[in-house]
Amino acid sequence: MKLENPWKQNPWFKSVAVAQERARKRLPEPVYGALVAGSERGQSVADNQAAFVELDLAPHVVGPCAERSQATPVFGQAISSPVIISPTGVQAVHPDGEVAVARAAAARGTIMGLSNFASKSVEEVTATGATTFFQMYWTGDRDTMIQRTTRARQAGVKGLIATLDWSFSTGRDWGSPEIPEKVDLKTMVRMAPKVVTKPRWLWQFGQQYR
Repeated sequence: MKLENPWKQNPWFKSVAVAQERARKRLPEPVYGALVAGSERGQSVADNQAAFVELDLAPHVVGPCAERSQATPVFGQAISSPVIISPTGVQAVHPDGEVAVARAAAARGTIMGLSNFASKSVEEVTATGATTFFQMYWTGDRDTMIQRTTRARQAGVKGLIATLDWSFSTGRDWGSPEIPEKVDLKTMVRMAPKVVTKPRWLWQFGQQYR
């Protein structure tokens, strides 16, 4: 049996750190800052990163299983590995936003978490075929929340992520990057001085208005 070269260059990225560095080089500063920053002094971000560092992997070389599988069910939905895509709102990384992420989730057989503040509609996301869980914040009155969940169910959402520990605190101790509600032509013109150094990003979004 021919073994695949483990040192073969990954055409995408080798780790989260590499992906983050590529994002820093490619994205406008406000967009990148919004992705990596937490609220206030960023304590929750630091705590989460520290918690993941405590997880160890112990590879077994002797006596491996003939067949290995990371597949597992999550709330009745079968996925290929115990990793799902966390909801992330107002995506200004790519014009396709959450739709592109949902396509990736479908291709890898995992769950797409769709933010309450997504830049794409729930109908557009579920149309990709990805198993989708809709994130619901405790905002608005009872009727508004019922309307959101009803729309999500009608669009084919399979689960609900209830976020109850979040407040509208957008302050950051090192400065708060502006996060536009949507990236349209007006927003692009207004933010031009901040994004002119990232022509590839600007060109991608500009293609929507040709």
